[in-house]
Amino acid sequence: MPEFPPTPLVSVVLPVYNRRHIVQRAIKSVQNQTFQDWELLVMDDGSTDGLENDLAPLVIREKRIRYLKHKNQKVAATRNMGIHAAMGYFVTFLDSDDEFKTGHLEVRVDFMQANPQVDFVHGGAELAGTAESHFVQDAFQPHKRIHLSKCCIGATLFGKKSAFIQSGGFKRLAYSPESEFLPRIKKQFNVQQIDFPTYIYHTGRSDSITSAVKEKYTRPKHST
Repeated sequence: MPEFPPTPLVSVVLPVYNRRHIVQRAIKSVQNQTFQDWELLVMDDGSTDGLENDLAPLVIREKRIRYLKHKNQKVAATRNMGIHAAMGYFVTFLDSDDEFKTGHLEVRVDFMQANPQVDFVHGGAELAGTAESHFVQDAFQPHKRIHLSKCCIGATLFGKKSAFIQSGGFKRLAYSPESEFLPRIKKQFNVQQIDFPTYIYHTGRSDSITSAVKEKYTRPKHST
């Protein structure tokens, strides 16, 4: 088993854009983890809703939470910046409208410590929302719909920071950058899919990327 450095063992990267009204749920789910050797990087992707006003007292009070803001560059670039800023041995993600169950980090750390040859794990999501919203546009054939159980849910990726850096991170794709990332890293690293359903993925929100892509590819075309 490798020797792990001092705290934090895990860095959680949380990209957020104009979700002042809901991001506190995600943050609290990190604070409520049974595994407490973490840091949380709230990566503000150019929000204009006053999010920093809510987070300033929290960052002062909770030294494990860092707040970083940059101009809007979308989720792939924001995750990459979070990876580079992370101080943890492991890096994982949390979307601003989702949440962790209390044992989310613990089961992943236990798995990685028991399997030190593994570089990345992914999977283990509980889908919240209507059954219809569990279908999204296929990243490779966007005119087709695919069930989320057949997709890589990007925020469930959990891996060694060194491996994330070596991989080159996420390509700056407008939709589902993890769909390109996963098959690429499988060629170079030891990647395992796990089934600990502790990531709560809230589906069907009107302000989500998946909803925007669905609207783009399914709205009726008007004749001229």
